[in-house]
Amino acid sequence: MSSSSTHLPTPEGPGSVSGAPNLPSGFTDTFTSRYIDTAEVRLHAVIGGEGPPLLVHGWPQTWYQWRLVMPELARDFEVIAVDQRGVSGCPTSPRTATTSAPSPATWSR
Repeated sequence: MSSSSTHLPTPEGPGSVSGAPNLPSGFTDTFTSRYIDTAEVRLHAVIGGEGPPLLVHGWPQTWYQWRLVMPELARDFEVIAVDQRGVSGCPTSPRTATTSAPSPATWSR
């Protein structure tokens, strides 16, 4: 994570942990949404847990697809669920692009 990522606003609303429906009990105590800045694009990630890093992704889904197993994984790992470009508010092209987050009605349940 770049040093500029630590100064980014916390993602909120649809696509973020704070705006997600049907999360397991205690999920928001362990996991937070964060922006990750790379040289090319800003990505959304949900991060939580303790231990060595474990990167999960689920193209074409978002972090939300992992929500039921993330708490168990977080017992032994720092879970990093990165949304791919073009989903959950991540720009589809370099930093100048903007997209809207998908409606929660389209998320898997």
